[in-house]
Amino acid sequence: MKVTRSRFSHAALYIEQWGIPSVMDAQNDGINSRPFLAWDNKYQYDIRVFRHPEGVIEKAICMRAATKTGVTAYDFVSFILRYPIKLITGKWRQKKNFDSAMTCSEFVAWVYGVEKPYTFTPEDLYNWCLMNKFVEIEI
Repeated sequence: MKVTRSRFSHAALYIEQWGIPSVMDAQNDGINSRPFLAWDNKYQYDIRVFRHPEGVIEKAICMRAATKTGVTAYDFVSFILRYPIKLITGKWRQKKNFDSAMTCSEFVAWVYGVEKPYTFTPEDLYNWCLMNKFVEIEI
């Protein structure tokens, strides 16, 4: 992806809600939860799914993510301005406020409690999962 210099274009949480495979992610309509099949049919991403190696309780992750679902917008400012500025200068110019808007990768990084999640691209999140021994699973 040109904006983030990443081989990945998106990051999302794959979860089960009431026994239904679902995805929580940040798209242009903000952070929302969607049934997996509807999400997959609409966006048709090449998918890789990772599970936390220590068996983090999915309920806790879902509850944290749910606090942003339906109330947090997509962060177009970061996508259009902050990421390219970081690529040019190597630095983030201002601290990120998570109260109103997030990009896809910073949402997922925030849910997992990553320090400075606003600096994460989808590629950074992928590398973070590998470094923290997340296990790739088939869905």
